[in-house]
Amino acid sequence: MLMDVSVLRKNGVCERKVLKWDASVAAGYTGRDQASVLAHVEELRKIGVPAPDKVPSMYWVEPERVSSSNTLWVVGDFTSGEVEVFLARTEEGELCVTVASDHTDRALETVSVAKAKQICSKIVGAAFWRMDEIRGHWGSIELRCWADGKLYQEGTLGKMLQPEKLFELAQEDSPCSSCRIALFSGTLPTLGEGLIYGEKYVLSLKDPLLNREIRHEYSVRILPDRN
Repeated sequence: MLMDVSVLRKNGVCERKVLKWDASVAAGYTGRDQASVLAHVEELRKIGVPAPDKVPSMYWVEPERVSSSNTLWVVGDFTSGEVEVFLARTEEGELCVTVASDHTDRALETVSVAKAKQICSKIVGAAFWRMDEIRGHWGSIELRCWADGKLYQEGTLGKMLQPEKLFELAQEDSPCSSCRIALFSGTLPTLGEGLIYGEKYVLSLKDPLLNREIRHEYSVRILPDRN
């Protein structure tokens, strides 16, 4: 998979780059507090979502399903986004990051989490930052999501496992040897009362140290679920 993107440098320069990957993975249950993660697994199990084989978990998705579109087509009413970061390398090997949504079919999730991840395309921002410009303050970077105008998720990247650890786990689980892997980081807990099956999502990745932000918006278009 090749994706032409803008890489925004901390000095204000915008560079055109091509990201390249052979496999893409949506990491799950990636919170640093694994006791809380296991409690969350138990909560999901009670509403019918199968417990993962292990945590963190790696859910591999079709590489071509990653898109920076502002429209997402889904089947049925029970899908929802979840804000994450997406990491991929340029053709030259530079690791870059943007805001993303691991949009998931929640009805199908009760049958198979992997299939629920696969069935929805994954939305990523069109603008990226270079990882080497933010690695030193990674944990303070802020991640937010609004669903239908309501603040839905909020937290810092410090609440998740470090990207290097996630890539290490992904490489161990990779479906192909020597793959260039693109990675979705896993998400933050929702605010309020559970999932929102929204029609419009606003995603934000904010760097308070360098005073900059990547935002991406997308609307959900629902197709009928028919036999």
